[in-house]
Amino acid sequence: MSSPFDKIKGVFTARPTLKHVSTLVGGTLAGQVLAVVTAPIISRMYSPEEMGQYTLFISVFMTVVAVAGLRYDMAIVLPKSHANARVLRNTVSVIIGIVSLACTIVFFICGNALAKSMGQPGLGPWLALAGIAIFTLAQVNSYNYWFTRTLQYKAISINKVQMSGSTAILQIVFALVSFGGIAGLIVGHLLGQGGAMATLMYKGRAKAENEGEPSASAIQLLRRYKKMPLLNAPNGLVDSIRLNGINMLIGALYSANTVGQFGQAWRLMQAPVTLITGAISQVFFQRFSVTEPGKMEAAVKQSVKYSLLLGIIPFLLMALLAPWIFPWFLGSGWEQSGLIGRALVPWLFLNVATSPISTVFVVTERQQEMLGFAVVYMSTGLGSVWGFAKLGAGIVATVWGLSLFMSLALVGMILLTIRAARIYDREGTTK
Repeated sequence: MSSPFDKIKGVFTARPTLKHVSTLVGGTLAGQVLAVVTAPIISRMYSPEEMGQYTLFISVFMTVVAVAGLRYDMAIVLPKSHANARVLRNTVSVIIGIVSLACTIVFFICGNALAKSMGQPGLGPWLALAGIAIFTLAQVNSYNYWFTRTLQYKAISINKVQMSGSTAILQIVFALVSFGGIAGLIVGHLLGQGGAMATLMYKGRAKAENEGEPSASAIQLLRRYKKMPLLNAPNGLVDSIRLNGINMLIGALYSANTVGQFGQAWRLMQAPVTLITGAISQVFFQRFSVTEPGKMEAAVKQSVKYSLLLGIIPFLLMALLAPWIFPWFLGSGWEQSGLIGRALVPWLFLNVATSPISTVFVVTERQQEMLGFAVVYMSTGLGSVWGFAKLGAGIVATVWGLSLFMSLALVGMILLTIRAARIYDREGTTK
């Protein structure tokens, strides 16, 4: 007679997708637990103003990270040959290096002007380090696609824990040794990302099973997946400007304290978002890449269903408890973060459903449709913040308006993705 453990093991063996999700959920959960556990320590060592400046620094380099590899990193899972995929991966690393160096030069020259435009002139000198942050995180993202391709989800999970934990611990240690303020936050962040990058690059040296020799050159692969920089890179850049531009607008229209409150609320709300979307996105992107025509629409609907079912209880609890839990958890001075967190619930709940399926436009090679949506989505986000702020609304009312408008846009994206999958199924089965 089989034991309960054997039955559970049998379920995971029979359903590899469930096994991969559970592996990534475990690593993502551990990373989020570390971030959440250290958050009340960091929030008591650094002021809302300092956290606001730190959030703006992150926003600046994150705007570029998504396109640092010209989106060729997303194509690493697509070649049939592991050897060709490795050539593409190594080429992406070179591209990231070139883009990061160019950004370092630009930020060194224009950093002060950019900082002033965000209402934080003291942040200017630190923006010269944004190129390092771009390089390290873009490499981590690139290698994550390689390990997704080779089904090494455990390596991705462990790395998430390493990066999250080491960054937080370093920031705490720097504050304890009187190297706090914006310096401790930024230097700790850079060292944490750098360590995560080094770990993945070391593990990525080993050959994949049945890798063999490449049959295509770097140039041939770049040409084969040229739609990535032509269509998907602009989409990634627009999406980055939307997300990070919101922080920059809040800094320019409100204050560093307000950015800090919004940033902390966003990070705490990302715990359920990252837990669900991070795991499902990695697994379903790999699954979408091998889905045959005729089955894509069903796969998309399954992804949306899983995401919403996993997210409904955590987000309901956040909506009810955030205004009380956040200030208690973060300490004195963070009262506004809880109200902002509640306002973010509608938007982030629907984001849980749309994040995994966004890769469908890459797999079906319909990036132009996603680009069009991204422009509308960006305009909705930035326009909402600008409009409500100019009407004299406080930050909480502004975030409510932002959240509701973005939720409506995401409903439209779900419908657009289902349409793209349906066309892919119809055209593929008629060939």
